[in-house]
Order: sequence, then C-alpha cells, then structure tokens
Amino acid sequence: MTMVRPLAARVAALKPSATVEMTERLRAARAAGHKILSLSSGDPNLLTDPRIIEAAHRAMQAGDTHYAPAAGIPALREAIAAREVRHGAHYDPADILVTPGGKFALLAALAGTVSPDDEVIVPEPGWVSYGPCVQMCGGKPVMLPMLDSVDTAALERAITARTVAIILNSPVNPSGRVLPAAEIEAVLRLAEQHNLWLIFDQVYADLLHTAPFTYPQADERGHARTLVVDSFSKTFGMTGWRLGYLAMPPGMAKTVQRFLQHSIYCVPGFIQAAGVTALSLFDEVVPEYCARFRRRQLHAAERLNRIPGIECPLPRASFYLFPAVAADDAALAAHWLDVLNVSTLPGSAFGPAGAGHLRLSMSSDDVEIDAALDRIEQAGIDI
Repeated sequence: MTMVRPLAARVAALKPSATVEMTERLRAARAAGHKILSLSSGDPNLLTDPRIIEAAHRAMQAGDTHYAPAAGIPALREAIAAREVRHGAHYDPADILVTPGGKFALLAALAGTVSPDDEVIVPEPGWVSYGPCVQMCGGKPVMLPMLDSVDTAALERAITARTVAIILNSPVNPSGRVLPAAEIEAVLRLAEQHNLWLIFDQVYADLLHTAPFTYPQADERGHARTLVVDSFSKTFGMTGWRLGYLAMPPGMAKTVQRFLQHSIYCVPGFIQAAGVTALSLFDEVVPEYCARFRRRQLHAAERLNRIPGIECPLPRASFYLFPAVAADDAALAAHWLDVLNVSTLPGSAFGPAGAGHLRLSMSSDDVEIDAALDRIEQAGIDI
C-alpha cells in the first residue's frame, strides 16, 4: 500500500467556512432543480452598475490585460485615499494596497503583523474567516464575546504578553451592530497601552442606516496603529469582481506589499479601473441601495416580531437581521432548510456568543423574502 504524506496542519485543521458551505449547498440544490428561498446569502444581490462594467470593458479594450502594479494602480489608490477622507482619515495613496477582496486584505494585514504563536483577539459573534486567517498566519485566535458590547475589562484580561493585535468589526457581521464611540475609544486606549495593532473591518460601513459612525483611523492615535480592511463587494454589488483594499499606518505598505508580490501579485488592472468608476458613483447609487435594504429590514423585522419565540431588533447598518430565537439555533436553521426550503444561518456558526440567534439576509428580492417569511410564520420555531 502506497503511503501518502498528510496535508499540512495549517490547512487540514481549518474549519470550513459556514457561509461558503451554505452557498455551495444552495448552488447544488438549485442545480438539481430544488427551489430554495434564501435568507442566508452574504451577497447583496445587486446588479453591478452598467457604467462599472463598461469601465472594465473599456480598460480591456485599451489593452489593460497585463500585470498591474502589485500595490494597485495609482488612480484607484488615490480614489481610495479620497474616500477615506470622508471617514475623517487622511492617507497618502502610498499607504494603501489594493487586494482581491476584503478577505485577502484581512489576510495581508495579519501576515504583516502576526508571527508564529502570536495571539490575536477576535470578536464573536464575528465573521467566520477571522479565526482561520489568524491560524493561517501561524497565530492563535483568542475569541472574545462581543454580542451586545465590548466588555473592556474582559478585553484587558484577554491581553497577554503574546497578544499582538485586536480585530474589530463595525458594523458587525452577523448582527449589523454599530460599535459606539465609547467602545472604539476604550479599545484604542488598551491598544495604545499594550502596544497592539488594531485591525478594523469596515466592509459594511457604507450600508449605514442611522448615524453616527466612529472610524478608529480618524483618531490620531488610532491612525498610527489601525489597519483598515474594506471591500467593494457589499457597497457596489461587486462580490464576484474580488476587489478590496488595506489602508495602513504610514510606511507599512511597502513591506506588506511583498506579501502580495509573492502571492496574488496584483489585482487585474481592468478590475481596478472598474473600482475607480464605482467610487465616482458612490453618491448616486449607494443611498438607493441602502434605502432598499432598510425597507426590507423594517418589513421583515415587523413580521418576525409577531412570531412567538422570535425577537428581532433593528440593526443600524447592513442588510442582515439577527433575531433571537427561543430554540436551538442550529437545529432550527436545519429544520427550516429541510422542511420549509428556507435557508438561514445559525448564529452559533459565527461563534458561541451568537448561539440562540439566526442571521437572516435581506439580499433576495422582495417576492422571495415575503415567500420565505410566509413559511416561517406558518411553521414558527417548533421543531
């Protein structure tokens, strides 16, 4: 019998992405002819604006089909820097790296700050890729419950001599919670006190429904130690374009750029050209997208709150709802999928602190959302 060496532990030990696994499950079911009503997708289901598509087409027709600069084309880095000014932060375009989506921006941030056996504090419930990305960089994720607030005392207790970074996400995936200024300030104070990096995921910040919003990089102390992760995916309906960025404190990008050079090399230039056009359309298209998502959130929350055993608060951002359910969330999500043909994601998939909740996405069209809610109303939470 031929002996085959096992795969590397850093990959073999990773848990599958719950969100990607559900997407693939739905794709397979639909390919087999099954009609699944989706309330689980992290894709905003927005048609990319034709002008964005045309910008990519023009760039390709003009010959922009070769290697682009590893850090990103100057026009896009300048446009991103101008975008961050709207957030109250001032960046030199040289401090921005263009990446294939927000997930790779997160991975690049961790690759640049985490050494083997270093610890990174990770919020939960939180995006399912935070912990695995820390592990792929040789670090140890230290999960910290942050469902309703950042417990400053608990955060300080979690910091050890091996801690190098804290990941913060606002608005939060899965809940849509927006971290208040006092919580951002408390985290910045501890990061400064213990000389830690802050990796700030603001991917949903453009889908803000009620002000205010606090950006840690807008604070002078925060700017010096915050690595900002962002993406075009949710804001502009560009999930398949794989376009994001990492904005860093002065002087870091030139070093972290080497990680891009030796991995993806560059984001295609024609995709970056599309990104420049997308940013130029922000004021025209994004408010309409936000209004669409908010209308759906309001409507769905009202219906869900009429169902015994479900409490659905309205988040201040995103296209998600994160209702509390008086049932085992994983069992309920599985039951709704198997019996109702309605897909959701259990809150526990985003960490134990999310247990007892479901993440519902308002990214399907109105007819599909209403049909799913009809089935949920009829079935309730009885399993």
